[in-house]
Amino acid sequence: MVGKNMSKSFTLKNPGRVAYDSGGIKMFWEKKIEHHARHLQNEDMRVRRSALNKLRMGWAEQLEVRNKMLQGPGRCPDRVPEVAEPLHTKDKMVA
Repeated sequence: MVGKNMSKSFTLKNPGRVAYDSGGIKMFWEKKIEHHARHLQNEDMRVRRSALNKLRMGWAEQLEVRNKMLQGPGRCPDRVPEVAEPLHTKDKMVA
């Protein structure tokens, strides 16, 4: 059906153009928004369940301990310095 403001020549030149009512457009965008919100929730849950964050934290802790050890002996209070074992030789007279 041709609207009051549209001429017949306009509708004949653009036969593929379809007019929707505002309710149809509103429903379309509400579905799009709902789908997008659901997608964001799923992505957030996937990231939370991922082990990547735990791995990063573990590597960061190991790096921190390593950096403290490299700064020098006695500067890392939470680690006990290792005692080197004496060398054992077969010959008892050497000692």
